Amino acid sequence: MMFLISLLVLFVFFVTFFIIAQVKKNNGIADMAWGLGFVVVAITSMIFTSNYSILGITITALVAIWGFRLFFYIGIRNWNKPEDYRYVDMRKRWEPHVVIKAFIFVFMLQMAFLYIISAPIQITHFINNEVSGLGFIPYFLGLIIWIIGFIFEAVGDAQLKTFKKDPKNKGKIMTKGLWSYTRHPNYFGESAMWFGIWIISLASLNLLALVGLIGPLFITYLLLYVSGVPLLENKYKDREDFQAYQKRTPKFFPLPPKKD
Repeated sequence: MMFLISLLVLFVFFVTFFIIAQVKKNNGIADMAWGLGFVVVAITSMIFTSNYSILGITITALVAIWGFRLFFYIGIRNWNKPEDYRYVDMRKRWEPHVVIKAFIFVFMLQMAFLYIISAPIQITHFINNEVSGLGFIPYFLGLIIWIIGFIFEAVGDAQLKTFKKDPKNKGKIMTKGLWSYTRHPNYFGESAMWFGIWIISLASLNLLALVGLIGPLFITYLLLYVSGVPLLENKYKDREDFQAYQKRTPKFFPLPPKKD
C-alpha cells in the first residue's frame, strides 16, 4: 500500500508541475520538479509507515537536503529564463501535439524514473528497522559516501556558477576546481549520493534492502548514457579546448588531472 500511495502522491505532484509548465509555456519547469519529487516520496513514505527511526529520519533528511538544494538552485536559475534548448528542440519535433507529448515523455517519464530511483528510500521506510550492531558499519560508510557526493555536486555547481558570472569567461569551458578532477563533478556527486543512500539503507540488515540497488544503478546509467553526460559532451565535442580538456581530465570518476 505504501508504494502505491507514494506513486499517487508523486503523480499529483508532477501533474501540478505540468500545469505550471503549460501556463509558463516552459517545459523546463520539469527540471525543478526533479529534486523536490524525491523529497515528496521520502516524506510521504516516512509519514505513511510512521518510520521515525534513526535510519528513516537520516535517509529522509539527506534526501531533503539534496532535493531542496537542487530545487532552489535550478529554480532560481531557470524560473524566469527562456525554455532550455533541449525542450525547445522537443517542442519543434512534437508539433502539433506538444502538450500531450510533453505530459507523457517529459513529466510522466520523469515521474517513472524518479519512482525507480527512489527505491532505497521507499524500501527503507517499508522495512522500518532501527540501526543496531553491525548495521552501523553501512550506516556510517554510506553517510561518508553521501557527504563526498554532496560536496562534489554542491561545490561543483557553485564553482561553475561563479565561473559563468565572470564576463572574462564568456565562451570558455570550466576546467578549474573540482572540474579539473572530473568533467562532470555535479553528475558524479549525484551518483555518489544515491549509492550512499543505498548503502545507508543496508543498515536495516534486511535482505530486501539489496533490491534498492536498482536506484543508484539506474540514475548512474541515466547520467552516463542518457540525459546527463552525453548531452554536454556532444555539445562541446568539436571544440579544440574541450578536446584538450578531455585528454587530461576523467569523464566521470574523479582522478588527479594529467599534465599537458
